[in-house]
Amino acid sequence: MAITADQILDVISEEVPIDRAQLNPEATLESLNIASLDMISVMFALEDKYGLIIEQNDLADAKTLGDLIAVAQAKSAAAS
Repeated sequence: MAITADQILDVISEEVPIDRAQLNPEATLESLNIASLDMISVMFALEDKYGLIIEQNDLADAKTLGDLIAVAQAKSAAAS
């Protein structure tokens, strides 16, 4: 089963203290004040909830939520 962008954004809103309504794929991580420690929490939550294995270096070039979504969806598709 492929993971959807909405599912990923739901996990982010659970792990990072940001209102879900503010999360859209075009938003930059910097503009949302999502730090690297927050990203680690999100990676662990995606692993726990969906069985995705996302390494920190997979997100090295992620600048937007859309970038994060693309990485998670690619990992989901590879795991299927």
